[in-house]
Amino acid sequence: MSRMPAPLPPSLPSPFLVSELTDAGAPAGRLRRADLARLERGVYACRDTEVHDPWTALGLPAPPHHRAPGHLRALLRAHPAAVLSHETAAHLHGIPFPAGHGQAAHDRSTWVHLTFPAGSPRTRRPEVVAHRCQLPEAQVTHVHGLRVTTLERTWVDLCSLGHPWLLDALVAAGDHCVKRPWTGFGRAPALASVDSLRSTVESLRKYKGKGAALQALEHVRVGADSAPETEMRLALIDAGLGEPSLQHPIDPTDPWSPEADAAYEDIKTALQYDGWHHRSREQQARDASRDRYCQERG
Repeated sequence: MSRMPAPLPPSLPSPFLVSELTDAGAPAGRLRRADLARLERGVYACRDTEVHDPWTALGLPAPPHHRAPGHLRALLRAHPAAVLSHETAAHLHGIPFPAGHGQAAHDRSTWVHLTFPAGSPRTRRPEVVAHRCQLPEAQVTHVHGLRVTTLERTWVDLCSLGHPWLLDALVAAGDHCVKRPWTGFGRAPALASVDSLRSTVESLRKYKGKGAALQALEHVRVGADSAPETEMRLALIDAGLGEPSLQHPIDPTDPWSPEADAAYEDIKTALQYDGWHHRSREQQARDASRDRYCQERG
């Protein structure tokens, strides 16, 4: 009969690094017991940890890299000088990804992106993309307890990646950065502005994606609540219909007037993009009330 494995030190985080286990006084041989699972080189976790989706609890979809928040924290503890960046930071900031992102076999876009200080030694980890540059402290923040690039710097980094981050995807990502989210009681302040995105771009002298970023900025607008709304606007412009106004009040004289996602005021035409959340009965009732309000005003 095999002996029960010795309990892990109570101070040990989960997942944990091998160095954290040994620093807590446990022998390295403890890693060979069946109650532990190796997540990747130097990172372990308990097998009997309750299985759930930690990203749902944070209000985020599952990321392309398939690592849990605790796993990312362990990677950052293993590399104290590193910062989560590019697409990994974009997911944490809630930036919408291009359609079909990460679906190709052996797609590096499903890897974790870490940015290290310029001149750092090379780091080799499975499914980790290592970038090296000198990040100003003002371009580093924390999201959900994880060290990441700021919203503006993350968008600028996306502009350097190329396919599938092409013009429309970069505009949708930029629209997300500058939007004023609807809270149910009005619009919250935007987390970024077109000017703050532009100043971040211009602060970088040698930058691979500068041309793409400046081109995308010409099309970024405040008022798109989702990537499909951005795509709708760009499609209207591409069709030669001109640029609609966004989040347009149906009756500007009424402080309680509902808004149109996009509108051409000169021809009294309102356009709405009804995403998945419009399937609920409550939302459909609000949509019907909004439509009647529009029709009563021509």
